[in-house]
Amino acid sequence: MPSKALKKFSTKMLVDVERLIESHGTLSHGGKGKHGLGHITRSGIFLLCASWELYIEEVAIEIAGVLSSRATSPHKLPLGAQKELSRMVSNHKNDLKPLELAGAGWEQVYNNHVIEEVRRLNTPKSGPIDEIYKKTIGWEDPSKNWSCGTDFINGFVKIRGDIAHKGSEADYVKIAELRDKYNAGIIKTAIEHDNAACDFVKNNSEGDRPWRRKNID
Repeated sequence: MPSKALKKFSTKMLVDVERLIESHGTLSHGGKGKHGLGHITRSGIFLLCASWELYIEEVAIEIAGVLSSRATSPHKLPLGAQKELSRMVSNHKNDLKPLELAGAGWEQVYNNHVIEEVRRLNTPKSGPIDEIYKKTIGWEDPSKNWSCGTDFINGFVKIRGDIAHKGSEADYVKIAELRDKYNAGIIKTAIEHDNAACDFVKNNSEGDRPWRRKNID
């Protein structure tokens, strides 16, 4: 079984995207042309990007949870995560914050901080993703594991942004692009990301892989 985040992504978050694709086929009767259905493909892009963003956030939180549960002290976390935890506590306005790190308290402090930080991600392009992953869990350049390349992801997120700001005036997205390019590409990238995350946890903690790697169809 893959990560909980990928399972949710595959079985829940993508459902509405698939339904929109099916609805487009029904309404167009399988014919070619726009058929005045741009609102469906735009909605598909918007929901697909939201699903990608939520997956990226939730798998980071899941990784942090596994790392902290396996570490006997914060010094066993990846170096980047150690530095972020130290920085957060040092800069905290509450002078008593360091006391929360006593015993196993550091785990809760760390996990809560990771949740707070990753929820601030609102542009799931490669740069922000790489930055937040390095900062919170010590994983550098996770985007290097995406075979589609960062330009594909960044371009896709830009299209989402154009739709959000321009609405029906945004460039038309063909159903074949939504289905065969973006939906298929994001699914593949999420699986690659999940597999790399599995290896990252294995290489940076004591224990077996936290979940099974998933084959790419």
